[in-house]
Amino acid sequence: MEQIHAGLAARDLAPAEHLVDGGYTSPATIHRAKTEYGIELIGPVRLAPTTRAPPGFNKEDFHPNWEEKTLTCPNGATSPPWKPTLADGQPRLSVLFPRAACWACEDRLKCTGNVDGKGRHILLLPQPLQEIQNRVREEQQSTPWRERYAMRAGCEATVCETVCAHGLRHCRYRGIAKTHVQHVLVAAGANVIRLSQHRPADHPSGQTTRFQNLCQQKAL
Repeated sequence: MEQIHAGLAARDLAPAEHLVDGGYTSPATIHRAKTEYGIELIGPVRLAPTTRAPPGFNKEDFHPNWEEKTLTCPNGATSPPWKPTLADGQPRLSVLFPRAACWACEDRLKCTGNVDGKGRHILLLPQPLQEIQNRVREEQQSTPWRERYAMRAGCEATVCETVCAHGLRHCRYRGIAKTHVQHVLVAAGANVIRLSQHRPADHPSGQTTRFQNLCQQKAL
C-alpha cells in the first residue's frame, strides 16, 4: 500500500479517500497515509481485546493527560507518570496504576482481571496514534461509518468472483509475464460476464439484449 500511495502521489493522482480492508489498517498506517500523502485511509481497526467480562473497562474508557503523562480511570483514580517502553519492537507508553488505588476500587476484579491485588496495567500508543485508534474504534461502530465503508463491497465482491469463479489465485502458467496475462484475461472475462448480465432500464423485461445474445453465441 505504501508503494501504491507513493506512486499515485508522484503522478499527482493521490485520492482523498482510500477504502481498504482490515488487513491494511492500523493507527500507524492511517497516520502515515494522512501526514505523508494527504490520503484518508478508511477501514476497520482491530477492536480492543474482550478478555474482560462486561462491564470491565477498555483502554478507551481511560482519559490520558498528555501534558502530565498520566491516565485517569473511569472511577477517578489517576496513575503515576507513564514510562516509555517497547512492545513488538514498537514504541509504547506503559501505565501502571498504584496497587492501593485499585485495591480499594469496587470494580477492581472486573477492571484488572486479577485476584492478587495488582494495579491495572495499560499500554498506550504514542499520542497521535492513540487518538486515531480511539476515534476509529468509536466511529466504526456507527451507522454513518458503515454506510460510507459499504462502498468497498464492490471490491470484495469482485475479488470473490475472480477467485472463486475464475480461479484467479491458481496460476496456469510459469513465469510472471504469463501469469500477468492470465490475470488480465480473467479481469476482462469478469467484465464481459457482468456486461452480459446488465439490462438497460428501458429494455423490456423477459427479453435478452443483443449483447447477451452475442455472449450466448460465443459461449456455444
